Amino acid sequence: MDRTAEQHGGCPVAPGTTEERARRWSTYQPWLQADPIGPWHEIREHGPVVRSEEFGGYWILTRYADLEWAARNADVFSSADIGIPNRQIYKDKLIPIQLDGDEHRTWRQALSALFNPGVVNAITPQIRQAAVDAIEPIAARGSCEFVEDFAVRLPAETFLINFGIDRSHLPELLDHKNWLRREGLPNARNDEELHAAGRPLWEFFSAAVDRRRAEGTEGRRDVISSLLRAEHGGRPLTQDEIVNIILMTMFASLDTSNSLLSMVFRHLAEHPEAQRTVVEEPDRIPAMAEELIRHEAMVSTARVVTRDVELHGVKMRAGDRVMMSWGMAGLDPEAFEDADRVDFDRASVRHLAFGIGPHRCLGMHLARRIVKVALEEWHARIPAYRITPGTAPVARYSPIRGLDRLDLTVGAAETAGAAR
Repeated sequence: MDRTAEQHGGCPVAPGTTEERARRWSTYQPWLQADPIGPWHEIREHGPVVRSEEFGGYWILTRYADLEWAARNADVFSSADIGIPNRQIYKDKLIPIQLDGDEHRTWRQALSALFNPGVVNAITPQIRQAAVDAIEPIAARGSCEFVEDFAVRLPAETFLINFGIDRSHLPELLDHKNWLRREGLPNARNDEELHAAGRPLWEFFSAAVDRRRAEGTEGRRDVISSLLRAEHGGRPLTQDEIVNIILMTMFASLDTSNSLLSMVFRHLAEHPEAQRTVVEEPDRIPAMAEELIRHEAMVSTARVVTRDVELHGVKMRAGDRVMMSWGMAGLDPEAFEDADRVDFDRASVRHLAFGIGPHRCLGMHLARRIVKVALEEWHARIPAYRITPGTAPVARYSPIRGLDRLDLTVGAAETAGAAR
């Protein structure tokens, strides 16, 4: 019997030894969903390069230094397949995240100006208004389910703002995305069904491009307008290329940002002293956000080895797959002293949450701004909050670790003396 499927008191049971746990490691394992951090520390101590036999087998780099080294050697560690298992929703590779070498470089150069700090600064007032619009009803109501009411909504609205799609399309976008993640992908039995599942989102964004083309792009700074004006290799981008880029950005940003927000606010909800620091010292919010991003280990992606390479005595062969757990690198004690503790006075927060090297996340400036704005606007209106009594956060460990549910109540917890 597969021990990963065994239950004890309704809870999944992990394999019995560290070696077995490493061999069965997967971001989808039931016994890792609630909290993978302790087991991750265990396999990191087991070795810098470990082998999982899940999904056909792959290597796992467990140390910050090795993840950085592999990322900077993109000619050896290809981004052609970025998931384990890799599910190619669309027939073409996503631009530029699944491209390598000169092809990746030229596309990244063409797109980098669309996501730079100047663009983020230009749309920040709209992001701020979207945050306020979401927070004020929560403050008035006195409670919320944070994931649905805020963490999902703000990144999705920010995406629409950035791409110049009216915020009224938010319900339609979320319906398509949620259906794809919850039903379309899990139920697809072959490539044809997988491509069909992704079709509604493709058509949604293709229609948005058509609308902008008909309206005109003059004087507009949104990403779709910029893509319609952009060139690659001396020619305009095709409709399929533009939609491809939009989809890549959506997949790379929405779930990562909402998961990050949910993890950050869970930590703050559990630590009233950290809430007070955010409220009382708002000028430190950018640095505090960076430390929280480091601490809340999130994203794992994959690479494919292009030629034989040896690391710590382990021989990885051409064609082997490698799991790159960018978020977990922030918890490496060799890279960060007392890595498991949130320290807003930490001298250096050089994390790998957004990757490193040629494939470093194009949207990192926007992701940082979303977290910063969320912290500012939330704590200006809700200076104290806690996890709703009688509830517990519902966690998941997937390629994007986060929370599926987080019930919060506005106001500080009553002390025993106050209750009397």
